[in-house]
Amino acid sequence: MIGIGAATAIFVAMAVLIAFGVQVAIALGIVSLAAIYGATGSWQEVSRLVAATAYDGLRTDIIIAIPLLMLMGEFIARSGVVTDIFRATSRTLRHMRGGAALAATIGNSLSAFAAGSSVAGAVGFSRISYGELRRRSDDSATSLGTIASAAALGMLLPPSILMVTWSILTRQPAGALFLAMLVPALLVVVAFGVSVRGAGTALNTSSAPKDGPPETSPPRVWTSLIGIALAVAVVIVGSGVRILSVAEAASLGAAIGLALAISRGMRPATIVEAILVAGRASAPILLLIFAALLYAQALAVTGAGAAFEAALASLGAAAALAVMIAVWLVLVTVLDALSALALTAALFVPAAATLGIDPLALTVIGVLVLEGAPLVPPLGLLVFTTRAAVGEDGVPVFDIFRHVLPMLAILMATVLLVAIVPKVVIWLPYLVG
Repeated sequence: MIGIGAATAIFVAMAVLIAFGVQVAIALGIVSLAAIYGATGSWQEVSRLVAATAYDGLRTDIIIAIPLLMLMGEFIARSGVVTDIFRATSRTLRHMRGGAALAATIGNSLSAFAAGSSVAGAVGFSRISYGELRRRSDDSATSLGTIASAAALGMLLPPSILMVTWSILTRQPAGALFLAMLVPALLVVVAFGVSVRGAGTALNTSSAPKDGPPETSPPRVWTSLIGIALAVAVVIVGSGVRILSVAEAASLGAAIGLALAISRGMRPATIVEAILVAGRASAPILLLIFAALLYAQALAVTGAGAAFEAALASLGAAAALAVMIAVWLVLVTVLDALSALALTAALFVPAAATLGIDPLALTVIGVLVLEGAPLVPPLGLLVFTTRAAVGEDGVPVFDIFRHVLPMLAILMATVLLVAIVPKVVIWLPYLVG
């Protein structure tokens, strides 16, 4: 099998396996092995490619950054610093119209960032922030829409597991990806903050009670702020300007997270538990990365990748980019962002390079779409997760979707900005060199 026939067979087989509930990593592995054997007719060649993929793809030090970043987030989440920052922000902004929504946005964003997943962040912190919003608002749908949008916002902030995985699969420097995502993420944060502030009239904060959540001492709040900022800055700046490798920067970030946790009284048993949790969570991701790298080999050997690249390139840059975005949106309705990336990276990145699309711009667009897709109606997972997490099953789900539209509009506007004028938002990594 070569060319378009191989591409059709590979994609159909993948779709069938996933539709029957096979995990994406397993489906990628099965189809890749079968495709390589079908193209070469030799199990010896199959074993050689498997060994080469494992050696070349998984021996790089960047691979260790994934469990280290997850460990950093685990320490931050368990230390209670996110709760401290939320409580302090909520009390500070309690007299401002829309202040409770801004505080919830900050809290849920940081929770999703620490958890390494927008869904996990929404589950872990929604009840805390929703409780404060409901004390000040009669509008449950607005509150839930704000919380769901904030959870998606947290996953746009570098560094993230999605960006590290993108780096491994596409052979791009992770530090450059962090810097490329920094400016667009800040633009989205500011725009969404303005949107939340402007929609403050929807939340009855003018009659908010003068009291608020339990007060946190200023030194504790400042320690929390400085700790999170330092951990993030070390990873982004250290790897972005290439003072440190990504693994070294992630190691320092994890050490800062551990210091925060210990300063908050985390005991050795809890530290060990956090390490085990991070290890268990990162193992499936590493397996997915290996399967995706093997999948790229299968596409190359069978000619399916070249056939797909030619077909996509024939559409032109604008239409091809629209197809990529549409495919990502469809995939994330049934899969998580990492799985969607694993299925498409080996196809989209070479095609984009052929069309002259900047690889960093494609990364930014991809991250914005993949992390924003769980908000898209009618199947937006974040909306359903947030509603279930706070036990508000009686709130009509489409009312909540109506209140995530501002976030979706901001994300789409940013995608268009990057697509039309990529240098506006990706100048930072090129400036650093």
